[in-house]
Amino acid sequence: MSLVLKRLARAAGGLCAVFLFGILAGCGQGSSNQRAAPPAPTVVVDKVALQDLASSETFTGRIEAIDTVELRARISGYLKARNFTEGAEVKQGSLLFEIERDPFEIALAQANANLANAKAALTLAQQTFGRSQELAERKVTSQANLDNARAQLEQAQAAIKAREADVEKAKLDLSYTRITAPMNGRIGRAAYSPGAYLTASSNPLATLVQQDPIYVTFPVPQRVLLDVRKQGLAANSVYVELILSDGTTYDQKGQIGFVDVQATSSTDSVLVRAKIPNPKRLLVDRQIVQVRVVRKKPEKKLVVSQSALLLDQQGAYVLTVGTDNKVGIRRIQTGAQRGPLIVVDKGLKAGEQVIVSGHQKAKPGATVKPNAAQDAAAEGTKTSSTKK
Repeated sequence: MSLVLKRLARAAGGLCAVFLFGILAGCGQGSSNQRAAPPAPTVVVDKVALQDLASSETFTGRIEAIDTVELRARISGYLKARNFTEGAEVKQGSLLFEIERDPFEIALAQANANLANAKAALTLAQQTFGRSQELAERKVTSQANLDNARAQLEQAQAAIKAREADVEKAKLDLSYTRITAPMNGRIGRAAYSPGAYLTASSNPLATLVQQDPIYVTFPVPQRVLLDVRKQGLAANSVYVELILSDGTTYDQKGQIGFVDVQATSSTDSVLVRAKIPNPKRLLVDRQIVQVRVVRKKPEKKLVVSQSALLLDQQGAYVLTVGTDNKVGIRRIQTGAQRGPLIVVDKGLKAGEQVIVSGHQKAKPGATVKPNAAQDAAAEGTKTSSTKK
């Protein structure tokens, strides 16, 4: 009996040992689970940066030639020659059209002959008046004869002036037979061919347009103009850029030179005009372009992405991530919105990191794993490409 009891006691002791070992093992595993901290959540961060926010406004404008001249005939006659290529550049003073000169040369010769005749008549009238005056002083002729001689002299003097005017007119008409370019520019299509009969009332022979420099005019809403005036900005504090129809930016800058004194009643806008170089002749009269008015002076401002901005009852704030990867809360004062960015007037410094995505995983004082916004975007693009 004692032997059986000993064996039972020995078996019970073994079971207790196994039981205690299991308990100890379980306790040890729980302690290990408590010591293993969960991984830090990943958040997307972006740096607070100084950016040039020089303000700009874009308007729809139209190119206008500074000078446009319709070439017309001033006299009647047959067109003798056309001395240019349509659409070509011409220089000031270049001969463009010629009207037959012969009739006008004859008219000038006739005017000179009439002037010579008038001069001869004047000489005779002067001599007659001199003799009549001498006879009148000697009481040999009557006062009536003297008065008649004086009248003839005055008529002869007036005839000289009239004939001189005829000569000048004939010279002027003769000069009108040569139609020259009044300025540098590009000439358009000719409306008449040689042999056509022209008069002063004929349609324009061609149109000459100045190409360089050139104007761009664009309407500016009154609200924008009012804001500019409140800021005290002058025309020389901005420059003008053009965006062409293909989306490219024109390589020359313009300067505003004129602001209309009246607003357009239908659109409540004011017409503004700028002058811009056109050395390559890319700009054409009546062409429509986009006009960007840009401030010359840089305007450096602290900006953050709008996705970093949070709001509560106390106002605007952001969550920051320090060098120790711990989350902080920062109250800020915001300024103007510029696209996806917002200006920070107070509360942040350049170079600080703010959370732009993953706010719900970030608690003030907690440690996070920051991922730069550029890296996150690159990873997203790579993932998207892999899925495709």
